[in-house]
Amino acid sequence: MNTPNPADSEASVQESETLSRRVADDLHERIEQAAKVGAELEHGLHERGEQLTDKSRDLRTNLTQIVRDNPWAVVGGSVALGILIGVLTRRR
Repeated sequence: MNTPNPADSEASVQESETLSRRVADDLHERIEQAAKVGAELEHGLHERGEQLTDKSRDLRTNLTQIVRDNPWAVVGGSVALGILIGVLTRRR
């Protein structure tokens, strides 16, 4: 029978530890990359949200001004739109 060689066993343990370190380092690097991409996406979404908020605020201001300047035209348009929707939904 072959008796286990302590040097072979120690070399095997060291090789396993080296492999484990390489795998851990690679995983750590990939996690850092994913976190960086996530942070960039979060920043982009935050900027886009601010832009949309600004646009909606401008739209609200413009619509408010149109309604104040032309209240009867807005009422007439709303009535016409309601009639059109009513006609289209009855046909189905």
